[in-house]
Parts: sequence; C-alpha cells; structure tokens
Amino acid sequence: MSAPSILAKNLRTVGQGMRISAHLLGQFWTSIIRSPYRRACLGTLFAVLPISAGIAAYNFSPAEAEAEARSQQKIIEIPLEIPAISEQIDVVTSHRALATHTTMIRKNDTLASIFSRLNVSDADAVRFIRQQSRLQPLSNPREGVYVQAKVSADRKLRSLKLFLEARNAKETDTVVAMTRRGDNRFAIDSDPFVYETQQAMAAGVIRTTLEDALKSAGVPDTVAAQVPEAFERRFNNGLKLTAGDDFRLIYERKYLEGDFVRTGHLLAVAITHAGEPMESFWAADGTKNGGFYNLDGTTNQVAFIRVPVDGARVTSSFMPMRRHPVTGVLRPHQGTDFGAPKGNRIYAASDGVITRKTFNKRGYGYYMIIKHDERRSTLYGHMTRFEKGLQVGSRVKKGQVIGYVGATGLATGPHLHYELRVNNRQVNPLTTNIPDKDRLTPEEKQVLLSQARPLTTRLAMLDRIQSVKPQVAPADRDVAAGEGQASPAL
Repeated sequence: MSAPSILAKNLRTVGQGMRISAHLLGQFWTSIIRSPYRRACLGTLFAVLPISAGIAAYNFSPAEAEAEARSQQKIIEIPLEIPAISEQIDVVTSHRALATHTTMIRKNDTLASIFSRLNVSDADAVRFIRQQSRLQPLSNPREGVYVQAKVSADRKLRSLKLFLEARNAKETDTVVAMTRRGDNRFAIDSDPFVYETQQAMAAGVIRTTLEDALKSAGVPDTVAAQVPEAFERRFNNGLKLTAGDDFRLIYERKYLEGDFVRTGHLLAVAITHAGEPMESFWAADGTKNGGFYNLDGTTNQVAFIRVPVDGARVTSSFMPMRRHPVTGVLRPHQGTDFGAPKGNRIYAASDGVITRKTFNKRGYGYYMIIKHDERRSTLYGHMTRFEKGLQVGSRVKKGQVIGYVGATGLATGPHLHYELRVNNRQVNPLTTNIPDKDRLTPEEKQVLLSQARPLTTRLAMLDRIQSVKPQVAPADRDVAAGEGQASPAL
C-alpha cells in the first residue's frame, strides 16, 4: 500500500473517533440539561473552583508586614568547632579511671588512716576537710560512720560522701557530699538519706553455748550480741540453754547505693528450750534503739527507773568536772543528785541483788549497791536509813522501796546521789540508752503486731525446715548439733 493511501486511512480513523466523542459529549450534555439536580451540581462546581483558586493564591502570597520582615532577615553562617578527638578521649578515660572505695570509721582512726584505706593521697582535700565543720566526723573521726569516695588513678579525691546516722530522735540521717570543682576547689552539700533495707534469716542448733551456735550459723557479731538482750529478763531469771535447744532469727541488712553497709536491728528471734518455744520481737518504743517485746506489748528486757526517788528534782548533774560543794575540790561528778525532802522513799531502779549495804562518813554516808546483771549496777547514796529487812544478798524487784532520802556523809542537804554503772563505768542515767519501759503504748503495740505478722510466718517456716532434718546417730550428734543454717538476704 502506498504512503498516500496509509495517510488517508489514518485520517479517516481520527475523524471517526472525533465524531463518536462529539456524539457522546452531546448525549451527556443533553442528560445534564434535562436533570435539575445535575444542573445545580455543575453550577456549584464552576462557582467554587475560581473561589478556591483565589484563596490558595492569597494564602501562598505573604502579607505586606511578613514580606517586609522577611526582607530584613539576615542569614548568619558560623562554622561549628569540632572538639579534638584527643580531648574526648581524655574525658572518657578520666571517668573510667575513677574507682569507688568505701570504709567504716574505726575506733582510734585518724584522717590519714581513713584516706589510706580509701587509697587517697590528696593534700588539697585534707586541707579543705579540716576547715569544714560539717566534715568534722572525718577530721575528728567518729567511730561507725560510713564513708564512700571516688578516686582518680593518680589517687586524687574526686568526690566523697559521709553518711551520718542520727544520734537521737530529733536528728535525721544525713549524707554530707564533698565534690571537687577544678584542680584544688571543692564544694560541699548535705541532704537526708534513707538506707535500703533487706532481711536475712538464720537458724541453728546449740551444741555447747548459744554464742558458739550463733557463730556457727554465720550470724554477724552485731546481731548475735542482740540475742541475749531479746530474752534479757529470762536469762536474768535463770534461763540456761542446753545442747539440743535451737534458735531461729531474722535481722536487717542495710545498703547504700547498692553497697552493703551494716547489719541493723534483730527483728525477731525464737528459741526452743526443752520443747518450750519463746519469741521476742523488736519494736520502736520512743527510744533511739527501740527494745524487745512480747506480742502482748510487755518488755523482754530489764527496764530501769531513771529517777528512783519520790518528789525529786536534779540539783547536780552528771558532769566530767565539778567543784565539790563541801570540800571545794575540783573533781568529776559521776552520778546525778536528786534533791528531795528528808524521808522520801527511794526505789530499786530495776530487779537485782544487793551487793553492798554500808556507811561511809567521809563519802556516800548510808549507801547501797544493787547488781542487776553482769553488766549493770546502781548505787544509792546519802540515805537517812535503809528499808528494814534488806541485807547483802537480798533480791529486790524494780520499784521496791530500799531506803529513804537523807543527808548523811559529805552532803549539804537532803538528796539522793544516784549512779548507774555499765561495765564498771559510771554513765549518765538520764541520757544513756537503757530500757526504761515495761509496756508499749496501745499505738506502739498495734504497730508491733502489724510488723510481726510476716516475721512470725518466716520463723514458722524456719521451724518447719529444722523439724524435717534427718535424725543423726548418737556418735554424730555432737558434730551435727552445732551446725547452723544461714540464708541469703531476702
């Protein structure tokens, strides 16, 4: 087929397509004209399109004020200085080089010995510490204070924390933080802190003594020392544990920032003696260290009367140095004088045995000493007379009348000179931490009962564990009986 023929055929095809399109468009237009609804839609479309285009154009064109503000803007380009890689390496390595050391301040410590254990050699830090009153427990070391230090590789102190526990009910536990700022500048701050406390359990069987059994069970010394206190009255009244008796106990373990610091209170202890179970629980009773009580709220410890005389007032306090009112000699006054009318009753401060009852003309006049246990005794001086029927060796009960106020011996007027001796050393009876409550208040008892519920469950669990131990042959009993169990912290 020739080229003109092909062209003519293509033109005929295009013409036919146009005629078909025109015919369809005509039919569509006719249907729109005949339908009022379609005419309304088409009119709305043609009206909205121009308005939308106008709004879009307006929005995309900035206002005059905006256009003017944009024209006044300046673009400032400043190249950012990238720190040298060597400096970044120094920063990272200096942080990695810090080591954390901890220690507990010991008896007879010095700042030098404390720093030696912390691996610190830093004259600037020593100078700063000695100038700060808040760091005095470190410069003038206070036994039992926990210290945490971060030290660089060159043994310089980067930071130090001193954890000061409250010494009475009016204080709070405080951490004093010392931080290095630069080469030889330091900052100091202080905040309250709270120990993270966990509980640990231990159990064992007595082979020889309670002390040996506690040691075999891995019980820390500070906790073991509290066990006799938990049953103090029973031991003072003649309780003697024998081979085959067993014990179970729960105590606190205290942590700071993940580090173990110290053991805390013995929370609960149970002893089975000759098949008889005994329990004792620690409770907050308003004193610094609390005390040990039965679940009925009665104390398990030997409680003391701090002022064992009727109608008394303090006329001369316990003090390291005092001028004697009669002799004029300057010497320690290692007791407390309670002024009271002649003849007022004097009471035994606690249960005990009279070990001395005599007269000393140039000293205490008529006086008496009562031994309460292996550690504690009390002295009562300047009595006008003793209560009838009392002799050396007589047992007395707490609150029992033992004599009457007088002014015998070296005295300027009627009063009681009262001494409390602990391990043969006089202590202030008004301030020393001794049990002085026979019973918890109703509120304190409710707190004890709520705290004791989970403890009694755990003590029962330990008892069941002990009861299912296999029986040992008589030949092996001496060895097995002393073995104890200590569980990890819970």
